[in-house]
Amino acid sequence: MKILRHASAIWKGPVQTGTGTMTLGRDGQVIPFSLKSRTEDNAGTNPEELIGAAHAGCFSMALTSLIEESGKPVGEVSTSAKVTLEQKPDGFWITEVHLVTRGSNQSLSNDEFVELANKAKQTCPVSKLYSSATITLDAALA
Repeated sequence: MKILRHASAIWKGPVQTGTGTMTLGRDGQVIPFSLKSRTEDNAGTNPEELIGAAHAGCFSMALTSLIEESGKPVGEVSTSAKVTLEQKPDGFWITEVHLVTRGSNQSLSNDEFVELANKAKQTCPVSKLYSSATITLDAALA
């Protein structure tokens, strides 16, 4: 089975002063971005934050699936991601993604939750995509 998803971006003007928009889905939300939104805090959304959101969402679903497969009732899984963009001699790279996940209302022990979270980190499709980055995980029951 293959599933195809859509996103697009438009950029206008020079990098320093130009602006762009990213569209999620064919007719989805339009998100503006600029150099300022990539390099300054609190200046808007940027591609790296969307990568973090995608990773957190995919990881949460992968972990929930593993909890279900273990035969335990699923509570809530909450995940955040911090994405590091770093300039290297050959250009900019996403070098690290730090995931923090918490499980609440789970029927698992903390050790079971952490074990499944580590497995989810290895099997989540977005984790596989970003395997060139160092992906760290802080997992615990809330």
